Amino acid sequence: MTSAIAASLDTDIAALPASPGIYRFWGEGESLLYIGKSINIRQRVRSHFQNTAPRARRMCQQTRRIEFSETAGELGALLLENREIKQRQPIFNRRQRRYRQLQTWTLSTDSNGLLTPTRYQPNPESPLWQQDCYGLFRSPRQAQQAMEHWVKAHGLCPKVCALEGGKGPCFSFQLGRCQGACCGEESAHMHNQRLLEALQEHQIQAWPYDGILVIHEPGEGREDFHLIRQWCHLATLPHPPSTDDLIDLGDGFFDLDSYRMLLHFLNRGAQCFVMT
Repeated sequence: MTSAIAASLDTDIAALPASPGIYRFWGEGESLLYIGKSINIRQRVRSHFQNTAPRARRMCQQTRRIEFSETAGELGALLLENREIKQRQPIFNRRQRRYRQLQTWTLSTDSNGLLTPTRYQPNPESPLWQQDCYGLFRSPRQAQQAMEHWVKAHGLCPKVCALEGGKGPCFSFQLGRCQGACCGEESAHMHNQRLLEALQEHQIQAWPYDGILVIHEPGEGREDFHLIRQWCHLATLPHPPSTDDLIDLGDGFFDLDSYRMLLHFLNRGAQCFVMT
């Protein structure tokens, strides 16, 4: 850290905790510059001030003080950082923007046994993931473009995939780009299998729990209990939740970033239980 930057900073970096949590860089006039997270707050903040990249130096030169909030572990830090960035929109955080108009794709089965995609707009405040969905997009056009890409990349039938109407074979079949699910040349089973393979990496799993999922995250000297419903992070408590804690919980909002974080930690065997 240069002496010029050190002189403008009201916070002693050496006094920051070497524990998990988030940190906030504040500039002049209470302007929030940046929110970050780490499993070692002190070490991560110090690395910012040792970074010689122009953008990093500019941010550190504008920083006047640093605040922090400790968490029990990595998941708590990730969830808190993600929530605060979306709510407070710091100047130097370019990623993790909140989706305002969610669009996704669901699958249903037609009379011929073919899986057919339907575009769906869930309520971000209470999305109710009662069935598997595929992809999350900011607009109908973005969702449509994604389906067009999947159809082209995997040689799927655009008529079956809700991109083309009319009777008879699709135009792509006439060009040799469709294997004929639209006219009986390809079986429903084969097209369904190829469609599911194309969508698999974009899958948002249906909510599998009957109630509120509580993820217990132990740490050194503290523990966190993360309350999740319909993949929405509702709250984090420093103690095991009781039924009284559930009374005033809001619905939260669905967020793709936190969904991926939660799924990652659950797949790693996070300690959890369900409250009904």
